[in-house]
Amino acid sequence: MYKLQHRDFHLASCKLYGLIQIITRALLVVYAIFYQQITLFQIPEIFFIGFINDVITISYILVVLSVIQFFIDLVFKNKTLLQVVNIVMFLALSSLTFLCFIAEVMFWDEFGTRFNFIAVDYIIYTHEIIGTLRQEMPLWWIIPVILVGSIVSLKYFLRYKKTAISRQHNLLYFIFSGLICSFAFLFYSPHKVNFTSNVYAQELNKNGLYQLFAAFYYNSLDYMQFYPTIDQEKAFSIVRHNILQPNQTLLDGGNEIERINHPIKNSAKNKKLNVVLIIIESMSSEFMGKFGNQQNITPFLDSLADQSVFFTNYYATGTRTVRGLEAILLSTPPSPGASLIRKPDHNNFFTAGDIFRENGYDISFIYGGYGYFDNMLNFFTNNKYKVIDRSDFDSSEITFANIWGVADENLFDKSIQYFDTKGDKPFFSVILTTSNHRPYTFPSGKIDLASGSNRAAAVKYTDYAIKSFIEKARTKPWFKDTIFVITADHCASSAGKIHLPVQKYHIPLMIYAPGILQPQKETSLCSQIDVMPTVLGILNFEYKNQFFGQDILNYPANRSFISTYQMLGFMKDKNMVVLTPRKEPIFYDIEGNNQSISKQKDTNLLEEAIAFYQSAYMFYY
Repeated sequence: MYKLQHRDFHLASCKLYGLIQIITRALLVVYAIFYQQITLFQIPEIFFIGFINDVITISYILVVLSVIQFFIDLVFKNKTLLQVVNIVMFLALSSLTFLCFIAEVMFWDEFGTRFNFIAVDYIIYTHEIIGTLRQEMPLWWIIPVILVGSIVSLKYFLRYKKTAISRQHNLLYFIFSGLICSFAFLFYSPHKVNFTSNVYAQELNKNGLYQLFAAFYYNSLDYMQFYPTIDQEKAFSIVRHNILQPNQTLLDGGNEIERINHPIKNSAKNKKLNVVLIIIESMSSEFMGKFGNQQNITPFLDSLADQSVFFTNYYATGTRTVRGLEAILLSTPPSPGASLIRKPDHNNFFTAGDIFRENGYDISFIYGGYGYFDNMLNFFTNNKYKVIDRSDFDSSEITFANIWGVADENLFDKSIQYFDTKGDKPFFSVILTTSNHRPYTFPSGKIDLASGSNRAAAVKYTDYAIKSFIEKARTKPWFKDTIFVITADHCASSAGKIHLPVQKYHIPLMIYAPGILQPQKETSLCSQIDVMPTVLGILNFEYKNQFFGQDILNYPANRSFISTYQMLGFMKDKNMVVLTPRKEPIFYDIEGNNQSISKQKDTNLLEEAIAFYQSAYMFYY
């Protein structure tokens, strides 16, 4: 009869986890070599530092499991029952280990990193993530593999030993691992132990589980504590100087909000035109033929660019949908940590919707998914937008849906239906698409690529859906009085060999309004925070202005903001500086698609970057 050691489930679990981490890193290294993300010479460093990070992570795990084992031994006195409990505990932990292995490989394939802040959100929003797995991955073999792996592991890791591990030994394991954890917590950081500037290699060094908990812990980063600062009065002065336009005046006041106020004055007549803002999920500029793509997956958007004000040097501020919404609607540089949209106290934010509402507009947010995701429902509702999400669609209005939302065609048809009810009342509407998202599924027979095959197919379907929307809108009486703004929330991927690879933030922007705007190509450097000031400039609105963005058609900004949840980048001309937590700023030279670390430190560029990010943080926090 099979026997097992009754006090070693925690040790066995840690051994299994360590083995799986070695296998995970080896597979990801092979992947990275195949796609030329790293070189062979970087492999020894990856495994050496990776081993250190794995040992530290296992020490944290062992501390927790030792405590659990201690209480299990206290509660379950019967040896047979104790063995059963240990078997159940080990099977549960080994199943999680194998699931984590599969998730890490998928996450690297999607984002080019180990677990990070995005993974934290995926754990929070389990409905969408489990749904994506079910629709994209063959669960009929994944679940059996996890179960078989756990059972096989049970045999090899919980083998019978003649000498039992005493509680004294368990205490020694707890103390020893606790000392390692304490030392690591006080003196060690995986971010600081790197011998290469290749970000892919740095990510492979890390431990996925450790990174997951670190991302959760650093959800919110205090800019004033972790980033370089300057005198606050000087920071506001620099920002005010940079954002002031000839048609603006500055208001003097005692607090941060009053010192950023710069009301817009326009002598031209206010145009009460409708504004439809279409934000496309994960729409990198590299998908468009206008930017060199040869797959012909955006034929309509490419043709529309020739009929629009087309911005060719425009960048996303972040890597998440909420970052794009934040930048566009609040017109603010990103803050470290979570997006402002995720903040609980955001009902008094100054958004583009406030300006439109004060001018008699109906304002709305129309989304094919469920608005609770990323706290969007609360944000838009609390800021007085009419929210239409998946829960507002009748079954007859949905011809296709996946876990992320209804098909983009259904989304646009619902939008037209809503606009038709506005009559003579002007409207401002934010439409957020979802079809260009894993699992990349959409109605069959619409385009010449198969549903669920890859992202290129999803992009082409979204292009088709936008074409259908514009064609239907042209038949409506409100079309001639409408400005269509088409952009993206972020790129499809932001990972690269260096921190903040600029081209991984390059997205399209076009403003289409036949009969209102003359088509033109705008090449000045800009970012998402400039969208609404530019649109409001087209409308000749006068408004109380607390935006950090600029009207780039009349007053080109020639600067841009890009970021992750920790790295804060500021571009100007052909230079960029990246602010990092508790590290020296990193300077880059940018020439076309080439980006290299600069040997010179531009103190003026650094000071301007600090001024913007510090002032934006003070303004909101």
